[in-house]
Amino acid sequence: MMLHALYAYAQREGLLEDPDFELLSVDALIEVADDGRFLSLTPTTDERGRGTKRAVPRIPKRTVAILPGFFVDNARYVLGWGGDAAKARKNPERVGAFQAVVDAVAKETKDPGAKAVAAFLAKLAKQLPKVVAQREEWTGEERLAFRWSGDDEGVLVHERPALREAWARRRGAEGQGEEDARRMRCLVTGEVGPVARLHPSIKNVPGAQSSGAALVSFNEEAFSSHGLTQGENAPISRAAAEGYATALNHLLARDGTRRYRQGVSLGDGAVAVFWTREPDPVVNTLLNVLDFSQPAQAVHFAESPLRGLEPGEFDSTRFYAMTLGGNAARVVVRDWFESSIHELKCNVLSYFNALKLTGRRDRPMSVWEALKAVEPPGSRGSPPDLGAKLIAAALGGRPFPRELLSAALRRLRVPEKDDASPFQLHARCALIKATLLRPARGVAPLEVSVSLNPDSPDVPYQLGRLFAVLERLQYAALGDINASIKDRYFGSAMANPGVVFPRLIRLSTHHAAKADSAGWLEKLMGQIMNRFPATVWPKALTLEAQGLFAVGYYHQREDFFRKSTPPAQS
Repeated sequence: MMLHALYAYAQREGLLEDPDFELLSVDALIEVADDGRFLSLTPTTDERGRGTKRAVPRIPKRTVAILPGFFVDNARYVLGWGGDAAKARKNPERVGAFQAVVDAVAKETKDPGAKAVAAFLAKLAKQLPKVVAQREEWTGEERLAFRWSGDDEGVLVHERPALREAWARRRGAEGQGEEDARRMRCLVTGEVGPVARLHPSIKNVPGAQSSGAALVSFNEEAFSSHGLTQGENAPISRAAAEGYATALNHLLARDGTRRYRQGVSLGDGAVAVFWTREPDPVVNTLLNVLDFSQPAQAVHFAESPLRGLEPGEFDSTRFYAMTLGGNAARVVVRDWFESSIHELKCNVLSYFNALKLTGRRDRPMSVWEALKAVEPPGSRGSPPDLGAKLIAAALGGRPFPRELLSAALRRLRVPEKDDASPFQLHARCALIKATLLRPARGVAPLEVSVSLNPDSPDVPYQLGRLFAVLERLQYAALGDINASIKDRYFGSAMANPGVVFPRLIRLSTHHAAKADSAGWLEKLMGQIMNRFPATVWPKALTLEAQGLFAVGYYHQREDFFRKSTPPAQS
């Protein structure tokens, strides 16, 4: 179903109108004269170093074999230039293979543009120093195309009609060669025909190699069975393979200021992409929900099920989402789900409601912000699986992962002295609240309010409130100090209150003696402690109980901030 949905998207968007070509970035154009004389090297990159997208002949999938492109390729194939010592070792063979293709096509078509490129390559050894001097640095990955001086401005050699026909013939001959391959029923289209041996690479997947990685591949004997080799293990036709790969590359491509055209980064190791069966503005709105380029629209989207939007034909449109990560040369599908847009809106609303917590500015919390809030100090990002599970909670209505609770509690134990800590405290406590409300299967949900609930029967919640009062009492007595009781005792009080709280209560008597207005805080302490059962302090708290402690602490702290003056003394 996943590959079929991608293939249908490629057909809908017109990405397969010319299946022999694909949209790729071109970094520079080599202009040549009739006699092959080098005229100029024109860069086509923008201020960020990104090449201009052009429709180019499909670059063959390469592993260790030398397979040249058709009049367009990287600098190692076109010029035999670039790359470190190991990569440059095969450059003479690469440029020789590229030249052989150009010479054969020039001889076949007698096209003047092709003949000019062939003449340029014939005298490449003499002209190479002049070409490479036009650019300060060469990595070998720069994609180059040719322009003939006799063509109109903007027309590239590979776009000339004779060469387009020649490329189509070559691709057709490759397809005829596939007739010798095993004929099987395609898993995507349902048609019987030759199976694609290798599938195109998927690019821009975090964690995968920059040259691209395979979503479907079988390159070891252990991956084969019953006499099936490579693509025969998952029979997909060449057209379907190119279709789903083109669609996925389109969704993952950069688009303006976005890192992904229709995707959201989930830290450094994963990305979520989504689309709909029929064109629908919900995709752009969803992107705005997750990156907040238009926060007002995001809030409107989140609240739309409550605004009486009728579930008509638009809301019944199918919505698809998949979470991807990379493992060197392979693409890992971490999650996949589909629903209707109506279900999606309900899920997103439920997600925002679960995260709703007092003291937050009026916009929803993005998945990226949530992951950053629980990211371990000094790390390069949260685990990819955590981002996948969180996006599934947001879009698929699934439970919040228990790992999120554990990660948020770990981060709360780390003292912070920066301007971002108030927001980070809110974000972590909001994630804790959401995890308690929608826990993993097998764990009973807990009732957690959006704002302070002084009548809560939960002892851990009241313990968190009590810790906030003790912290406020210390501040009233000593003001800002280098190490407050939160910095020194919060983590241990949350995990082992029976060990820490007796000491903190004794310490509070000294703070009360120094504070000018300690009466109302002492009274509040008494009110909270009266809600505890007549037993000893609990020795240890479970993860869920620690979550209640953190939310109780946050609620009481926010209640202090909302009150500009302390209550009048009775």
